[in-house]
Order: sequence, then C-alpha cells, then structure tokens
Amino acid sequence: MIDRQTWLWTEEVKEKVRAKKRLYNVFLCNKTAANWPAYREARRAAKKAVAIAKAAHYDEVNRRLETRDGERWLTYQDTHQRNAEREEPSSRTNERRGLHQGVD
Repeated sequence: MIDRQTWLWTEEVKEKVRAKKRLYNVFLCNKTAANWPAYREARRAAKKAVAIAKAAHYDEVNRRLETRDGERWLTYQDTHQRNAEREEPSSRTNERRGLHQGVD
C-alpha cells in the first residue's frame, strides 16, 4: 500500500510543484545560465510550501491528540491501516477467504 499523503497536496503546494516541473522542463529544453536559477528558485519555493503544509498538518494532529478525546480521534481506519502494513497481504487475503494455514 502506497501512502500518497493526500493531506499534503493543498492548492498552494500543487501550484508550486507544477511551476517547478514546468521550469525544469524549460531548463532541460534550453540549458542556459538564466534557466537554471529560475528552476532552483522554483524548487526552493516548492520545498518551502511542502514544509509549511507538513508543519500545519502535524500541528493539527498534535493538537487533536492532546485533547481529552484524542484517542477517539484515531479512527478505525487509521488503526486498520497500521495493522495492515504489518501483515503480509497474502495472509489477510487467505483469512478473508477462510483459508487458514495449518488446516488440513
């Protein structure tokens, strides 16, 4: 399972990453001294936007967990996802189908 961190992709982050990719392609097509600094600046801006989005998200998560109902905030889906990452996918599939190991 791939964690794509959908919470990270705010409109600002999407915009900055698109600009970075566009400027990178411009640089690849025309490798001049003027295109490289433009790409580097866009790359820095994208990194900064991602860092700000991550910090804001984790501040919100920590704020929720520190409340009285913080443990309730951890939903079944979060717990289920963590447990699913620990198990092998084939064993979960076999359990759903009723094919347990060791049964003759």
